[in-house]
Amino acid sequence: MTTSSQLSRRTLIAGAAGLAAAAGGASLIAATPAAAAEAATAELYPVKPPHLLEAETLVEYLRLRSSQWSYNQYNAAGENLGSTAVTWGRPGHPEEFANLSQCASFMTALLERAYGQDTAYAWATAAYFNQYFPPKDGSTRASGSYPDAEDLQAGFLNASNVPHIDPVTKPVNLRAGDIVAWDYDPAVKSTPYTGHTVMIRSYEGTFAASVDSQLGITGVVGHLFQIVDCTSSPHGGPSLTSQTSIDHYRAYPDTRAVIADDNSSYTEYSGVGYGHMIFYADPSTDLFVGYRWSVNSSTPVAAVATAVSGKQQIAAGRVNSFVV
Repeated sequence: MTTSSQLSRRTLIAGAAGLAAAAGGASLIAATPAAAAEAATAELYPVKPPHLLEAETLVEYLRLRSSQWSYNQYNAAGENLGSTAVTWGRPGHPEEFANLSQCASFMTALLERAYGQDTAYAWATAAYFNQYFPPKDGSTRASGSYPDAEDLQAGFLNASNVPHIDPVTKPVNLRAGDIVAWDYDPAVKSTPYTGHTVMIRSYEGTFAASVDSQLGITGVVGHLFQIVDCTSSPHGGPSLTSQTSIDHYRAYPDTRAVIADDNSSYTEYSGVGYGHMIFYADPSTDLFVGYRWSVNSSTPVAAVATAVSGKQQIAAGRVNSFVV
C-alpha cells in the first residue's frame, strides 16, 4: 500500500531530479536513452536523517508562504520566555507552517519532531534534554524551556556518554544532519544568547581565504558547508561595493538575505533558512580550531573543544538512531 507520505516523498525526489537536470542543461521533454547507464548505488543517493528532512520541509514550505517573514522569525524576545513555536502543517498547506524560535530551541524542536514522544523512536523528550543537556551553569531549567546553545555544546562534548548521539570532532567528518554548537563565552551564561548552533546540510569542499591567517595557525584548513539554522543574522550578506563579495554571495547564498537582480540592494531577514559557513581544522590533527560566519566574513573566530582562555568552545554531535 502506498501512503500519502510515500507519494509526497517520491514527488519531492522526482522534482529534485528534474531541477538538477534543468540546471545541467538537460532536456526535460525527451531525454535520449544512455548507451550504458551507470548502475545505481547507495553512494549516489545518500540517506538524509529524519531531522534534516523535517528541517528542509519546514524551510521549503515557509518559502511558499505569502509574506513568509511574517511567519518565519527569530525569537528576539528570548527562547526561555515560553514563546518558542515551531509548527509543521499538512502536506500541501504552506499556510499552516510557522516558526518563532532561536538556534538551540529550533534544533531541539527538530529532534522532538523527528524522534519525540509521538514518534516510533520516542527518546527526544523534555526529560531526555534535561538529563543529558542540562543547563551548563548548574541551574534548573524551567518547565517548557529548551537547552541553550552552550548546553548543546556541553552535551556534544560529552556525546560518548549521551544516548542517541555520537561525537564528531573533526570538520572533515561532518555530514548531513550533524549538529554543531559553540559557546560564546565559557566563563559566563549570557541567557538566552549563549552561543549558536547549526545543522549541516551539505559539504561544499575546502575554501581558502586571506583572512584565514588571522587564526595564527599555519596551514589551517577551512571546510565550507551549507547549513540549516535559525538566526537573526544571515550567513553572508554581500558588500555591494565589492564585485568579489557579490560573486561570493551569489555562489554561496543565504535564503534570508535577498539581493536585487541588479545588485543595487539587499535585504536581510531573520528566522530559519539555509546559509553557508566555514569550519576550520588544525592541519596536523584535523580537529576543530575555529569557524567563519560566512564566505564574506572578514574575521575568523577561534573555537576549540576544550576550554582555552579567550577562545570559544565548539563541539558537534550526530544522531545515531534511525532504527526503532
